[in-house]
Amino acid sequence: MCCNMYRKLTFIPILLVFASAGAASLHAATLQQLSMDQMSRLATNVVRARVTGASSSLVLGAATPTIYTHYKLAVTETWKGSGVSEVMLPGGDLNGQKQSFPGVPELKVGKEYVLFLWKSPTTGIMHAIGLTQGIFDVTRQPDGSVTASRRESGEVMLDRTGHRVSDKAINMKLGDMKSRVSGMRQ
Repeated sequence: MCCNMYRKLTFIPILLVFASAGAASLHAATLQQLSMDQMSRLATNVVRARVTGASSSLVLGAATPTIYTHYKLAVTETWKGSGVSEVMLPGGDLNGQKQSFPGVPELKVGKEYVLFLWKSPTTGIMHAIGLTQGIFDVTRQPDGSVTASRRESGEVMLDRTGHRVSDKAINMKLGDMKSRVSGMRQ
């Protein structure tokens, strides 16, 4: 099941670097490390949104049917692209069947995020760029400031030349992130 998922996602540009058969047996994903600037350029949409609901469906593909979780979004700000109402991530529960995939995050209903998204021109599915790399938690700090952050990924990360690198957590003021993304649109 894991390898079939890998074949399905080959259309997503530089989101995943597909590992050898060994990675499938370890149940881990190998991701190309993306900078904030790269994600900003690659994203068709960057939004600040609260997840208002989640449901699952079966998406029929070339290899095998895949369960996708549809996360409904209440967008409060659109930093790039047009507003979106949903992001879909592979995996989920449907009619007693559960699928999960390495490197695919799970969003929480009621939480607020900054999402770097990419819309597939062939399927119309809105995906998160770089899986966990493109999803930032939005948090109000005790001093009233708002930050966007993500933990370091637990997945294997490679640079653009294929060398293993360490991922780092990111924590920045929301306004700084918005300015950086807006600056990349030009």
